[in-house]
Amino acid sequence: MRISTLFFLCGVEGAVALTALLLIPSESAHLSLARLALIAIFVALIALSVWQGFRPFRMERFAQPRPIAFLALLALTLSLTLFLLRYLNPQTSLPIYARLSPLLWYLLILSIQFALYLLYLKAGFHLDALRQNKPTLLASLAAFALLLALFAFVAFTKLGVAKDSAYWGEPGVPMLGWQFILAMLLGAAMLIRQFCCCTTQNAQIAFRSFLFPLSIYLVASILWLSVPISSLKNTFYAPITPPYTTPFPYSDAGFYDYLSQSLLIGADYFGGIPPRPLYVIFLAALHFLFGQDYVKIIAAQTMVFALFPVALYFLGIKLHSLAAGATIAFFAVFRELTTLWVSANTRTASVKMFVTDFATSLGIAFAILVVIRWFERRDVKSAIIAGGSFGLLLLLRTQSLLIVPVIVALAFFAHQRKMKDWLFACAIFGLTMTVTIAPWLIRNYQIVGQFAFDDPSQMAVIFSQYSFEGNLDISQFDFKNESLGRRLLAFTLENPGFVAGFVTNHFLNTEIGGLLTLPLLKPFNGLRAPVNLYWVEWDGALEGRNLALIVFYLAIIAVGLGAAWRRHRWAGLTPLAFNVGYALANGVSRFSSWRYNLPVDWIAYFYFGIGAIEILVWLASLFGANISKMFSTQTVELKRGSFKPKQLVIVAAFILLGSLPWLVQGIAQPRYTSTPEELKAQTVAQNPALARFLSQPDSQILEGRLLYPRFFRRNNGIASKTPWAVYAVRDFSRLGFIVINSAVRNVIFPADQPVFLTHGADVIVAGCQRDDYLEARWLYFPAADETHQSEASFAVCFP
Repeated sequence: MRISTLFFLCGVEGAVALTALLLIPSESAHLSLARLALIAIFVALIALSVWQGFRPFRMERFAQPRPIAFLALLALTLSLTLFLLRYLNPQTSLPIYARLSPLLWYLLILSIQFALYLLYLKAGFHLDALRQNKPTLLASLAAFALLLALFAFVAFTKLGVAKDSAYWGEPGVPMLGWQFILAMLLGAAMLIRQFCCCTTQNAQIAFRSFLFPLSIYLVASILWLSVPISSLKNTFYAPITPPYTTPFPYSDAGFYDYLSQSLLIGADYFGGIPPRPLYVIFLAALHFLFGQDYVKIIAAQTMVFALFPVALYFLGIKLHSLAAGATIAFFAVFRELTTLWVSANTRTASVKMFVTDFATSLGIAFAILVVIRWFERRDVKSAIIAGGSFGLLLLLRTQSLLIVPVIVALAFFAHQRKMKDWLFACAIFGLTMTVTIAPWLIRNYQIVGQFAFDDPSQMAVIFSQYSFEGNLDISQFDFKNESLGRRLLAFTLENPGFVAGFVTNHFLNTEIGGLLTLPLLKPFNGLRAPVNLYWVEWDGALEGRNLALIVFYLAIIAVGLGAAWRRHRWAGLTPLAFNVGYALANGVSRFSSWRYNLPVDWIAYFYFGIGAIEILVWLASLFGANISKMFSTQTVELKRGSFKPKQLVIVAAFILLGSLPWLVQGIAQPRYTSTPEELKAQTVAQNPALARFLSQPDSQILEGRLLYPRFFRRNNGIASKTPWAVYAVRDFSRLGFIVINSAVRNVIFPADQPVFLTHGADVIVAGCQRDDYLEARWLYFPAADETHQSEASFAVCFP
């Protein structure tokens, strides 16, 4: 383009912007001084553009890095100004935005145009540079065709969006639009830094490997911890009621929490098989360090889970570039920040909740890293590490087992279809995985008489899903005489179409949930307004603009898949393989949506981040940028090798880690060992009047650790399908809590007003056994020498 043409174009654009300004309704019959000033600015800029169109000056002297950088910074500043004027405080700034936006948009367009023109003058325009990206483009087109075919399949069959009668929920929390753009800008900034960086190689390595990932970790920790703990008011935390000011875990979160505390009182999982044993140990370690201070425990867990965006950063570097890693990492940071913001208003699973979904996301990210290392190196040591890591992942989330077949199939191609090498590597992988989980399986065999990952009650949930009605009703499962495997096989053979339907439905719903982590075009009421929870009511339908946006997302994801394939072949598809395997596990389990998608839904925005940066690289190459230095040139020596004795140390380390859930048993001696007679003697010494009460056949006395006390007034409680007995709605005012010793006991203490009972304290309870709880008549706290008694403390249990 000639410079005169550019200036004439600027004049035309100015006339359009001026017309937009003049069309804005005026508050009076006369033009204000502010509007006259804006019109004067427009007229001056248009006149200058037209004059320069006829008498252009030479701009070659401005084709330097500093002027180009200034224009880029000016464009970014104008964009930020427009956004803040529009959305920071719309009630006060919207009139100002309406009047200033035509000029600001015009200046933004001018800064972008002149920056690109100066780039053109400096480096030229190299259309032939796109030829080197032909292999990536072809692979991307193939991936896009496949994704579009799946999209059409969902649109035609409604599988993936048609609600299942057994279980269905809303998609997970997406990142917000402005967060999405900000993450993209940060990634683009890292891309520019790579192109312009003139530092030494050691400095680059330090920045890439330590300084920048540390910055990501600190940003994630600070932003996530900045959300107050009082926001934890959803499914996994009981309501905060006086006299308590901190949330106590509830539902699944409470289950994992009191299982972890069983280790600290010597109850050892209450004699059963805990699900997710590695996570239970992790919580036990936090309780050991911080006691019952949930503010500190939640903060510590948050800081551990802040490693997740760091893991994605290194994964992005591994499969593409520093810029891609940065983009993906900030996608993860901002998405979790939104999750924390809305956790009081909708169902979520966040870094501050005691559930395993986010922990599994972190575990899968690290497992992908080691599996990629195995596929690239194809040596014994890497196969050992991959197998052991996968074994640990199974102790964190059992359903990850269905990822194994997909990984084994991918390994065949990663080993270049060499059958001998593939079988050898998979044998090493499988054996290491097996010996890692073997101690836990042996321990469980001693308890239930069969090798099992989870307690039979957990398997009963899956059992109940393979039926036409009564889903999630575990009472239909005969724990002693029925086999889960036989049930699944028999029902599938009897109803193959029905089973294939719900497996496909939940599989596709998991994949759609991943796609919807990217933002849709929905109303945005400002930075200070409540988050628009549009995904909660999503019914599977898309407006025209969002339909086009989804197709656009699929195209960018396809570019990400193509770029990963071109540079790393089958290893580049490892995240996709994990995604497919886990989504299949969701389908087989007949679960999906919100937190059930969380462990792998990030893989959609992972490939999107790679695709977006890849396209920016293509654009940079058009202006002569040297893109070769932005990708890793490290070469890996490929050799199968043989098993060496020193590698047994690695295997032994994984066996030790896999044994931890068994080894931690017995570390703490049983804390509550008093017999009922000894407890009666102790309580009667405190209050002789209890002797007659405790002589009743229906009275009970127990000691243990008091957990999660909550006060509810008459006809109040937690209304859900399966509330804890202590929190269920009842027709009298009371405190509800549980007491753990060798088992878990539900206790309710009738009281007209809130009574402060110390969470985590040792307590002796005397009361009457009801259907599903113990009605406490008298409480004694030995450490504080404190007692509480109800108004009916000395009445008979059943008058």
